[in-house]
Amino acid sequence: MTYASLITWALLGVVGLLFQATMLFKDAIAAYQPTLQPALVQWCVWANCQILPLQQTDAVVIDHAAIDQLHPRPNPDDADSSPQWSFEIHLRNSAKVPVATPWIELTLTDAQDQPVVRKVMHLTEWGAPTVMAPGEIWSLSSQLSLSSSDSHFMGYRMLTFYP
Repeated sequence: MTYASLITWALLGVVGLLFQATMLFKDAIAAYQPTLQPALVQWCVWANCQILPLQQTDAVVIDHAAIDQLHPRPNPDDADSSPQWSFEIHLRNSAKVPVATPWIELTLTDAQDQPVVRKVMHLTEWGAPTVMAPGEIWSLSSQLSLSSSDSHFMGYRMLTFYP
């Protein structure tokens, strides 16, 4: 092999590496360098890809969460009267860039901290934006009812995640 062909192969390797790095980090580049987003959109048209909102699990924090019983069940023997609960959560994007709104897993636990009921919620179905701006706070207040009357819980756990 000649010296020129070695340089050509080395340059092709560098171009391939840049192509792979751009494909791998395109979402982060678009989030951290918004001025490059139009060029990345054109890149994705050519490369048949899509720029998605950045998913940072630790960026969206739960500032406040509460589950409170609205009214006790009037008659414990009445199967039709299920207890009603108020559910409230405040999420905050603590990152300096926009991030995708995460999903929430709510786990109701018994006195031994064992799961009784687990619910996974896609917050955009509850009115949350698909992308949270830097510092944005989004709140949800809703009512919950347990379909099973024997599902008694003492506590709860909540976590944010991306599927």
